[in-house]
Amino acid sequence: MRTINKKIWPKFFNDVLFNNKRFELREDEDDARPGDVLVLHEWDPQTCSYTGRSMSCTITYVLRPEDAPGGLEEGYCIIGFARWD
Repeated sequence: MRTINKKIWPKFFNDVLFNNKRFELREDEDDARPGDVLVLHEWDPQTCSYTGRSMSCTITYVLRPEDAPGGLEEGYCIIGFARWD
């Protein structure tokens, strides 16, 4: 199990916080795997700074292009997760 830290914009942070969003479309740069911990740090693109809010999630699923031919651009993945309460 590894910990992966990512920035997330306020709108999306709130969507995750209120359980309306349980996935991230990301560049596949961290070799994310089910069981890894995903820590989302709220990042304000207007001020180019962190807000201080963060949350931890457990990665439950990773979809890569080889699993969805023609449906996902090479170099990207979809990460499904469950938020810790």
